[in-house]
Amino acid sequence: MAMDMRRRRFTVWLGACAVVCAVSACGTNAADSAPTAPESAQSAARQASPYPLIAHPSAQPVVAMGVGGSVAHGWDDKTGGGYLVRAFQKLTKTGPISFQFINKSIEGYGPTQMAAKYAEFLSEIHPQVVVISWGMLDDIANKTPIAAFEQAVQSEIRQALAAHADVVVVTPPPTGASYGHDQASESQLVADEIRVAKQFKTPEVIVVDLFNQMKRYLAAHRQSIQMYSADDWHPNTLGHELAGSLLAQDLQGTLVPAGSAKPSSG
Repeated sequence: MAMDMRRRRFTVWLGACAVVCAVSACGTNAADSAPTAPESAQSAARQASPYPLIAHPSAQPVVAMGVGGSVAHGWDDKTGGGYLVRAFQKLTKTGPISFQFINKSIEGYGPTQMAAKYAEFLSEIHPQVVVISWGMLDDIANKTPIAAFEQAVQSEIRQALAAHADVVVVTPPPTGASYGHDQASESQLVADEIRVAKQFKTPEVIVVDLFNQMKRYLAAHRQSIQMYSADDWHPNTLGHELAGSLLAQDLQGTLVPAGSAKPSSG
């Protein structure tokens, strides 16, 4: 059933691309041609979008599994389970899709260490969504070769897709080290992870660059990273709250419907 849904969704996505390509080929001279696409064709392309990946609620909550290190595990979040847990709690509260989020993140782990456990987690949990969010700083400290990091992330995505799960790759929330001694190396790893994820070229792999988004948020609000950090490596409770809120917003319209509200029960 999950494979059939995936094939239908991918076929629809290809159809949307075909509509856009066919229509855009109709006129190459803007000065003497009609509008690029008739409204009916534009509407068809919009309706054929593969997003959101989960468009309608089901009888049971959608099972989402998270993997990452100590930050994804929720270290120093005094009132919640970390930014991943907070994001999926917020999505469930907003509706219409409900989630059961299972956090398999392990303190001190990077993707190369997780490789030995990852397949077992997939078999044990049977997630419908896999959220991959590595903190990067352990790999920097351990001097993990970039090629090994990239290969491990690529394998995680490939295995999740083979298990018929949608994938969300989330870059980490920044910490003090992101502005200090690990600034260049972390930014490079973030860019590498995004590039690896986007190479899959499928709508079933969503990439959320939370790292740079949160940096822009702090700059726009003229706030310091110290306000959101427990130490150089971990966000504090406020940092997890902000990261979780931004991530939930990013997933509305891509993973779940945008701007929807759960019907009141009373």
